[in-house]
Amino acid sequence: MTLKGLVNSNRARAFWIILLYFIFAVTGALDQFFFQYAVNGLSVSNLSVYLHWQLIEFVPVICGVVILPLATYLFNAQIQEYLDQLRGQMVAHFYNENDATVAQMQNYLQNNLDTLTSDYALPWINVLSNLFIIVLSAGVLFSLNWSFVLLIAIFIVINLSLPRIMARMTSEASRKVMQKTSSFLTGIGEWINGLNELRRYHAWTILNKELSAYAEKLEKAKVNQTNKNCASNTINGIGNTLGQMSIAFLAGVLFLTGQIKIGAALASTSFAFGIFSATSSITSAVVKIKSTKNINQTTASLLSTGKSKSNSSSAQIAQIEVKNLALKYPNGRIIKYPDFVINQGEKVLLTGDSGTGKSTLFQAILGKMKPYQGRIIFKNNAGQVFQPNLNRISYIAQDPKLFPGTIAENIVMFHQQLLAQVPNLINKVQLQSDIARFPQGIDTKVDLDKNNLSGGQRQKIILARSEIFADEIILLDEATSAIDSMATKQIIADLVHNSKTVIMIAHNLNSEVKNMFDKTIRLASQEENDNDF
Repeated sequence: MTLKGLVNSNRARAFWIILLYFIFAVTGALDQFFFQYAVNGLSVSNLSVYLHWQLIEFVPVICGVVILPLATYLFNAQIQEYLDQLRGQMVAHFYNENDATVAQMQNYLQNNLDTLTSDYALPWINVLSNLFIIVLSAGVLFSLNWSFVLLIAIFIVINLSLPRIMARMTSEASRKVMQKTSSFLTGIGEWINGLNELRRYHAWTILNKELSAYAEKLEKAKVNQTNKNCASNTINGIGNTLGQMSIAFLAGVLFLTGQIKIGAALASTSFAFGIFSATSSITSAVVKIKSTKNINQTTASLLSTGKSKSNSSSAQIAQIEVKNLALKYPNGRIIKYPDFVINQGEKVLLTGDSGTGKSTLFQAILGKMKPYQGRIIFKNNAGQVFQPNLNRISYIAQDPKLFPGTIAENIVMFHQQLLAQVPNLINKVQLQSDIARFPQGIDTKVDLDKNNLSGGQRQKIILARSEIFADEIILLDEATSAIDSMATKQIIADLVHNSKTVIMIAHNLNSEVKNMFDKTIRLASQEENDNDF
């Protein structure tokens, strides 16, 4: 989030916002300026003069009451429009890249943007409006006596330098809150995803313990942030108080020496209060703005990336070669793979015991995991090594992902022009008998909360989805595990009789189904330490 971006999100509205806040500052200055004449009339017991200036003073007050809500409304509209633009760019980044978990995305799209709204966007309007107040009030004070402006200038310089004292500490405190919020959301996601299993084994204690631990760390970070902000506000308050006391003292001296009237003396203290309150608001706003430095840098990095995919080629993948490949997990565990080659159109069965890295190999092929050693080589029809568009590789997981919409929409992924192909597709994946049980057929809404589809039905929908799109390579990770054996046999028979490259992880297939594949690659359990490489 940047000030330039905030203004440019709607320049016409930004102009009116600035103008309205300037007019609001003018109404405040006029109110206090007219106040001195009302006091002068009161000091000489002239009721008519006092009432006259009180009525005049009432006009800018009413104008200010009307203008401020309008300016505030427009500024909030400006912020929301800018946030919509930022969210759109961030979603585009997450759509094109694969560098964040769901919890991290939630943190970027919600918590970080909320923080930038409260601690970056909103403080800028405080800076703007209070600068207007300072400039206009200083102009009026200069007309009363030039010495007021000189003294005020000295204290303003002092007060505006105060944010530097706390800026680093408040920024670090905000960074820790951002970090702990991300960890908290990630922790919640990891545990809540297995909520049914925790219920089944009565593991409430460990769930409560783990989530409480995450929450406690976040709470400590927020308390620390509050303490730093309070300390910053205290320092600003001290500077503000000293400035007001100095102006009040000077006004008293000037009145007693006959240089100004009582009305001007009281008005000057009122102006001084407004100026130093505005200065304090600016210093607090600057501290908040500076505290968002880390979050802003993180957000900017998301908005500046997303074009890395443009270097990939649209050429067909004619061959996948795995050579000296080893993959390393975050916990340090390393899995080494045998060398093999898969040619275009081959149907390959990938087998091996649990923990041999079958699913992990798929993640590496999809570019979601970088090799620790060796490489995965893609070649085109000319035998040349190239970087393909990995989005053309279809990945079908054991736990299929569906979206709120109809069965048909989930098959065609909301491309309405493809709906005519759905009837043929549901036959190919043995879904027709399942569809017949639903009164609304393929127009049945997928209810993700009530889970109105079985695991097998969900898998068949995903298989139909892969059929409708021209993916040249299909990776199936236990994609038929919830489908009965007869339907699985027919689905695999259809898969192996097309021109696509198919690599399938599956267990408990009978010999008849296994023989449908061109070859089988078996992964053995091979774990080696870092020193072995």
